[in-house]
Amino acid sequence: MRIISQDKEYDLPYEETTIQAFDNGTVAAFSLTDLESDAFITMAKYSTEEKAIKAMEMCREKYLSRMELEGGYDIVNGCYVQPNYWVLPKVFQFPKEEEVEDE
Repeated sequence: MRIISQDKEYDLPYEETTIQAFDNGTVAAFSLTDLESDAFITMAKYSTEEKAIKAMEMCREKYLSRMELEGGYDIVNGCYVQPNYWVLPKVFQFPKEEEVEDE
């Protein structure tokens, strides 16, 4: 999955990135290939740490989403279909402040 920063300036691979929420409401990304560096990319800024965490949860839910097919007889096509699931190609852009609901 690709993760896009709130301002669309950065486009990173989710699987190669560590994301962290800070108490000032910033969501930052760190490269897994350069863990010794203190450098990070600001992916989003929110008014509270809670909103930053909620945005990270939205990203995680998008990453884990998939389409499931239970299987069985398909009346339309007149055949049996095996159970299966697909992980669809995904992109997540960190939402704006007003798009993240308070808990």
